[in-house]
Amino acid sequence: MSNQRFRNDLNNNSDPDFDLDAYIDEQANAGDQNFEQEFDSHPTTKRNLLALSVILIPAVWFFLSDPFSIFSDDSNFTSSQAGQTIVVERPEPDVRVITAPAAPIPRQDFNFNFETGNGIADLGMSYTEYLAQLKEYGYLDYFGGSASTRLYQNNVPVEYIDQFGKAEVLNNFGSTSISRLYQNQVPFEYIQNLADAGLLENFGSTSISRLYQNQIPFDYIIGFKEAGILEDFGSTSISRLYQNNVPREYISELAEAGYLDNFGSTSIVRLHKNQVPASFLKILDDKGLLDDMSSESVVTAYELEGQ
Repeated sequence: MSNQRFRNDLNNNSDPDFDLDAYIDEQANAGDQNFEQEFDSHPTTKRNLLALSVILIPAVWFFLSDPFSIFSDDSNFTSSQAGQTIVVERPEPDVRVITAPAAPIPRQDFNFNFETGNGIADLGMSYTEYLAQLKEYGYLDYFGGSASTRLYQNNVPVEYIDQFGKAEVLNNFGSTSISRLYQNQVPFEYIQNLADAGLLENFGSTSISRLYQNQIPFDYIIGFKEAGILEDFGSTSISRLYQNNVPREYISELAEAGYLDNFGSTSIVRLHKNQVPASFLKILDDKGLLDDMSSESVVTAYELEGQ
């Protein structure tokens, strides 16, 4: 519409001084004034409320919610005044690992109430009756023909065998071992003590019989295990050391100094009886003399040194 009017004005205007550029500017300014009049004609209150809501809604959402929650994981985020994100690391929890104490080795001094030389009572039953009793207790399949014969000939009661089975240590002993233990009058309670301390791997039936017959206190045997020197001594050596009143502390002192390879139980007994301390052995060792000396030579040197 305005373009048509513009063309008409141009065609009807015959004024030679007509300024086309001025006319175009006038028409353009007139259009801007009409637009401003139309825009100013709307109410200002509604426009102000709309502008205010645009500002307030994001601000309220920002302060009442966590705008960074979608980016967070196990860390805490806070926003600084400069608009930078500050990562706050959560402290690691103080978790204490409590190690359960090792189960104490039972220390039971056994009552050695037996009389050497007592005869073993006869079973009072036939061999077939013995086999029937083994079957009744569930051990017939465990012992073959020769094994059951050996047990029967050594008068080993099935009740004695049953104690091994109930304690689940029957696999540690064959018929010969069980017969030997029974013939040496070793009560099963003594064997049970050794089993509870984990010593059945260290001693067979012969060693167990020797320890029992020599009345070696259970506590003395355990001391070798706790000192880590049980592998260096058999039942005969342990019996000899105990019967000669050699304390475990003296043996442990020699072991810590590394001298158990130089001396056996007989030599240790001699050194202890002559009160040779481990410190004197170290003097000889530092001089390169110990490897060429017997326990008798050490005792002589110790006496000549006037110690």
